[in-house]
Amino acid sequence: MQVSQEWGSQPNPPAAGPDGRVVYSYGAGMPTAVCAPLRVCIIELEAGEKIVGEPQIGDSVRWNVAPAVYGEGPQATSLIVLKPQSPALDTNMLITTDRRAYYLHLISKATDYISRIAFAYPDEEEHRWQQQFLAQRITAEKKEAEELPAIIAVEKMNFDYRVTGGNAHMRPQLVFDDGAKTYIKMPPAIQHMEAPVLLVIGTDGKGTMTNYRVQQETYIVDRLFDHARLVLGAGKKAEKVDISREDKG
Repeated sequence: MQVSQEWGSQPNPPAAGPDGRVVYSYGAGMPTAVCAPLRVCIIELEAGEKIVGEPQIGDSVRWNVAPAVYGEGPQATSLIVLKPQSPALDTNMLITTDRRAYYLHLISKATDYISRIAFAYPDEEEHRWQQQFLAQRITAEKKEAEELPAIIAVEKMNFDYRVTGGNAHMRPQLVFDDGAKTYIKMPPAIQHMEAPVLLVIGTDGKGTMTNYRVQQETYIVDRLFDHARLVLGAGKKAEKVDISREDKG
């Protein structure tokens, strides 16, 4: 009993909300609804929240309780409309929903009343913020992983590559490496045509497949090479472009 009374008596000061709402923090203590005869008091729940079962009130004889809803779809908002039959009443009420349970203290006065009570949900808002932050972080990390490295140390960049053969539509516009990976920037038109296959040419003159991926119009090769070849098509009609790393020495 003491624990319950301490929770019910702990301060839960309301704040001013929009449209005349008096806003209590949910779960911080027992909110008090002050109503008056011949006046309507409204308990407003969270948008999209649905009342489950009938609201339970300690004094169902001298208090009129009626549910209502405004809005449509996911933003439909459930209300509880309260009307005391006389002043100087003191009771409590339980409202159960598909999200939480509300426990309120109800009193009636001769003329004073609160027209509209609503709630803030700090725990849920913090959780939503955390989820939103996590989603944004995942999106940013995914985008960063998909894009070319935005910053590559200038001293590590090597542009000493020679391109020979092939037609203009499949000749790289730029080839460079950062000491670990090689980047082959193709003409923009490559996004709308069949992409050439990249082969690394060994000392025996034979081409072998290597790990690479194409992002937009750029090949990202997960290694360095001395000689590689872009091949489009097969047989004698295949188009070929050779890429050679020039010796700085």
